[in-house]
Amino acid sequence: MKGCFVRGCAGLLLVVCAPFAAAQVNALPSLPHLLVKGEASRDVVPDRFKVSITLSALDMQPEIARERVQTHLGALLNGLKSAGAVADSIDASTFSVAPEHAYEDETRVYKGIRATRQLRVTFPDAEATRAFLATLPAGEAVQLGDIEPAFSGEAALRGELKAEAMRQTRDTAALLAESYGARLGSLYSVSDVAPSFSYGVQAGRWTQSARGTPTPIKQLQGPTPVPLDRFEVTGSRITPESLAVGTVTIAEHLYAIFLLAD
Repeated sequence: MKGCFVRGCAGLLLVVCAPFAAAQVNALPSLPHLLVKGEASRDVVPDRFKVSITLSALDMQPEIARERVQTHLGALLNGLKSAGAVADSIDASTFSVAPEHAYEDETRVYKGIRATRQLRVTFPDAEATRAFLATLPAGEAVQLGDIEPAFSGEAALRGELKAEAMRQTRDTAALLAESYGARLGSLYSVSDVAPSFSYGVQAGRWTQSARGTPTPIKQLQGPTPVPLDRFEVTGSRITPESLAVGTVTIAEHLYAIFLLAD
């Protein structure tokens, strides 16, 4: 059994013979084969911001709690029509109702019924998101959950990246086979999930290119940069001025197994 790794966009492992590999989770072939990884990524500027809001109310009577939540939801939905939200992006979950307790003097006390709904909406840019946050009431009844950046062309871009990763696996396998004086055979399998195998490398520990390193965030407003990949906030701890814009990395990874011809 021999192995080698190439750093860069493709990490690879040459297996001359692995008769015991059939016992692995992803069932590598017992015949001589090549296992190669293809990787492609792009840094893009988000042009969408997904905002999550939790609506909550507590009351001894479940129906009153539900009505209060519905009132807050109606007010937000009316405001979203003029806030520039992306069409068809508004999603309100079903009601969640559960009893709530608290401890007072080490005694568990029933406080009532907590009714909640989750509201998710997408805005087309940072400016529209800031404008909406400026009008969002803060408190227990309306809580800002998180702000997640997104790229509107992600589906098409992922298709391009996957095709690039596929070409990398083919080119890398052909080059490696030629370098070792072997002939490349047929494709055995391809997956976007790394296999788990017993000859030294585990899933998730493949060499990655420098492009996988998060890109520094460039802040538009506010005194302290805020990581763009996800904001975790509650209540009014985030302000419109603290919303930052930078780049996010979209990547695709493929793991292909090629048999070696006799």
